Amino acid sequence: MTSGKPVKTHSSTSSNDKPLQHTATNLNEAYRRGVVLLHEKCKALQRSNERLVFRLHRVQKMSRTRARDVEMLQRKLDSFGDCWRTAMDPADVKEEGAE
Repeated sequence: MTSGKPVKTHSSTSSNDKPLQHTATNLNEAYRRGVVLLHEKCKALQRSNERLVFRLHRVQKMSRTRARDVEMLQRKLDSFGDCWRTAMDPADVKEEGAE
């Protein structure tokens, strides 16, 4: 049931199209900058994690090498008949004059 009158269109909607499009472009650019910043932070975190993993592997290798060296030294001292197992702990030995 129309009255026959033409439907009024608001001129404000046609003038708002351009600012809406402009703000949408600004919003997209803001999101794009945010994504780029987040990507850079992720890459920096990944580099840091890779350095930590490298250090962890290096320390594990040093620990294994030390354990092998200690075992080799113990076997060598045992083969010489050294009584290193019954020797006093150097930390327990007091220096002369210090009481």
